[in-house]
Amino acid sequence: MINIAHDIAKKKYGQTFPNPSVGCVISKNSKVISKAVTSQSGRPHAEEIAIAKAGSKTKGASMYVTLEPCFHTSKNGSCADQILRSGIKKIFISAPDPDQRTFKKSINKLRKNNIYVNVGLEKDKTYYLNKFFFKSILKKKPFTKVKLAISSDEKIAWQNYKSKWITNKFSRHHGHKIRSASQAILTTSKTIIKDNPKLTVRLNKINESHIPIIIIDKDLKIPLKAKILKDISKKRIIIFTSKKNKKSENLIKLGCEIILCKLNKYNKLNLNSIFKKIYKLNIADILVEAGGIFFTDLLKHRLVDEIHLFKSPILIGEKGKPAIVGKKFENLKLFLIDRKKFKNDNYYYYEVV
Repeated sequence: MINIAHDIAKKKYGQTFPNPSVGCVISKNSKVISKAVTSQSGRPHAEEIAIAKAGSKTKGASMYVTLEPCFHTSKNGSCADQILRSGIKKIFISAPDPDQRTFKKSINKLRKNNIYVNVGLEKDKTYYLNKFFFKSILKKKPFTKVKLAISSDEKIAWQNYKSKWITNKFSRHHGHKIRSASQAILTTSKTIIKDNPKLTVRLNKINESHIPIIIIDKDLKIPLKAKILKDISKKRIIIFTSKKNKKSENLIKLGCEIILCKLNKYNKLNLNSIFKKIYKLNIADILVEAGGIFFTDLLKHRLVDEIHLFKSPILIGEKGKPAIVGKKFENLKLFLIDRKKFKNDNYYYYEVV
């Protein structure tokens, strides 16, 4: 039963931000009577939906849920209270909720009310699926993935930035899958000026969807005619800058959120401070799509959790723009999670150790 709960949670991953994707199954006499997963945007929770679906059949039933039910109040009371009212007699929970509003409080309350509680069944599956949730709560910063397309000699662009694509269409399609399973995209004004990307999710030729975009733009250089600003009514755009001027007012009128930051002693924006502010905006998962200098800065400040690397067989040469300034990927402490081939391209999915 717990594996069914994990399977349905996996199918909804990337659609429940900022909440984790949680699966819930209610069974009675070894038969599934109800199952549910966290709703889009995080509410209502899986347990609440599953209980409502099962109705009076919950009396004496067992619940299998991938994450500890919430202790804090919601529209119909906490999930823990709803479980108590439902008459469920046994509950199997994969992992405690790291959110301090709940952490083991629901587990203890259910036990005190004579409900059998088993914790830890397939807990690794919950941790792996919702890494962003566990890590962002621990660090109070968003879980950060970096997506990079590089040549065989680890360059991300030619010297003149003229060529648009390094990898093939199959790699790019997988890149859009990674975008679609992210809460927001983080980029820089330099990337917008050089590439003028749309940064939309395009999984097929018909549908194009939008996710929030965060832009690091110290001197507010983003062009007002950038493609990224054309569909602003369909997405959230947040710009971190040190400038407050006529241009910032125009960007606010367009619909952008401008967050002013002080420069540090190196005349740069403080990335650690920005990441904490992003987390306070209820954004717990970001995908970075930017250049080698910014990627190097993120590594320097230990702000990268995962790397999605697409490597093409093409050779750019010494004058090309490097993926990491002054280093090679072999110099980084990485753990390989997955590897795939997309025709002649190689894809590597790394965890930063």
